[in-house]
Amino acid sequence: MEVFFLMMGLWLVVAVALGLRRPQGLGGSALRARLDAVYGEPHELVRVSPAAFPEADLDFYDRARKEFEGRKYRWIADVEDLTMSRIYPQNRTFVRLFVDAGGMIRASAYHLHPRGVVVSLLQLVQLFPRHLRVVELISEIQGTFLVTSNTHGVDRLEPPPEAKVERLPLATPIADVVTRHEARITELVRAHPERAPVSFETLEDVLASAARAHVVMARHRQKVGGISRDELERLKGRPLSATEEAFLREVQRKEPAPE
Repeated sequence: MEVFFLMMGLWLVVAVALGLRRPQGLGGSALRARLDAVYGEPHELVRVSPAAFPEADLDFYDRARKEFEGRKYRWIADVEDLTMSRIYPQNRTFVRLFVDAGGMIRASAYHLHPRGVVVSLLQLVQLFPRHLRVVELISEIQGTFLVTSNTHGVDRLEPPPEAKVERLPLATPIADVVTRHEARITELVRAHPERAPVSFETLEDVLASAARAHVVMARHRQKVGGISRDELERLKGRPLSATEEAFLREVQRKEPAPE
C-alpha cells in the first residue's frame, strides 16, 4: 500500500503546483494540513465487504484474485483505509490483500476512481486517468521496502530512501508485475543472503508492515516540509516563480528570507 499512500498525497499537490485554478480554501497552509493528515497519523484499516463499494470495478478485483491465486498467492482480506476515506470521502475504495506462498511478498490490488474538483482539474490536463487499477507488491527487508507497481507516471511524489520503488506502465499485465517483483526479491536475497525478508502470514502481519512503511513515509514528508522544491519544480518543468516560492514557504511553514 506504499504507492497508495503516495498517490493519495499527490492529488492536491499536482493541481496546485501546476498553477491551475485553486479551489477556495486550498492555500499552502490548507495543503500542508491535508498532507499532514495523509502522512502524519496512523491509518485505521478495517475489513470490509466489496458490496459496500458499488462504484468499484469488482471485475478487476476478481481478475486480480484469480491471477494471484493462480500463482499460489493467498487472499488475506479486503480492507478500507478509513483515514483516507475521511480525508477523501468522495473517493472511497477498498484494497484486496494477498501474500505469496513463501511469505516474503505482500500484494494488493485496488481501483481508484478520482472524483471532486481537484481531481477533475487533473483529468482536464490528462495528469490522472479517470480509472486507475493498481497492482502493487511489497517485500520488507531490514527496514527497506522493495515495491513494484503498475503506476508509472501517476505517483509523482518521491518515495523515501527506504522505499525502492519500480514503476511499470499502467497497462502492464498483472502477471508481468508479479514476475518482475519476484525477480527483484530473488536478486536481492541472492546478493544479500544475510538479510532475511520479513515474513507475512496473517492480516496482522501485513498491516504491521504497512504501518512501518507509513512511518517511514511520514518521516520523509516531514523532513522535506510536506513538498520538496525538486518535486514542485519537476511538476512545473521550470524554476519556481516568486509567487510559487511564497506558496512553497507556506506549505513548508518557513519564514520569508530576509532581504
